[in-house]
Amino acid sequence: FRVHGPGADVFPLRGPVLVVANHACWMDPMLLGKVLPRTLIPMMTSNFFDLPGIRWLMIHLAQAIRVAASTFRREVPELAEAVRRLDEGRCVVMFPEGWMRRREQMPLRHFGQGIWRILQERPQTPVVVCWIEGNWGSYFSWKDGPPMKNKKFDLRRPIDIVIGEPHTLPPEVLEDQLATRGRLMRECLALRRELGLEEVQTPAATAEAE
Repeated sequence: FRVHGPGADVFPLRGPVLVVANHACWMDPMLLGKVLPRTLIPMMTSNFFDLPGIRWLMIHLAQAIRVAASTFRREVPELAEAVRRLDEGRCVVMFPEGWMRRREQMPLRHFGQGIWRILQERPQTPVVVCWIEGNWGSYFSWKDGPPMKNKKFDLRRPIDIVIGEPHTLPPEVLEDQLATRGRLMRECLALRRELGLEEVQTPAATAEAE
């Protein structure tokens, strides 16, 4: 694990924090947990949360927030639960893409509305944006097929994590959900420069279903 970025030495050690990151493998919450100096509360889709043997760990050890895997829902109780955890002073981890990376040429999918809804409720929450590199192509990623298929089980894989500085978003940005989503997406992609990676065009922050 190699840590980079301006936020590595100034990560908030107490109080509510919302960590936002790209998502390319099942193990991303654990990868972040290796380098961030807090107990993390990950928001995990039911596709992973409900796996045999995983559910117990998610509930009793990780205290994760279950996110139902659905393209459209009127009720989103997981967002209220995330706000409740922030009110408790916890560090919540969110992968705003709403799914794991599927394609080589698309390292980041547009962010969903969930991140904006949480920040609408708690606009003073510090946000820390991270970029995880080295997770794509791992045994638990979708490269060349679903996780754990068509790939060798890898225990030793170089992982680089870039940590941005904690910050709150300006009120004028939070007024608009597309502006909020686009701002955080650009911040996430910009962290790749710390690793000398090629620039990637920001995906369009549309109102497409999460």
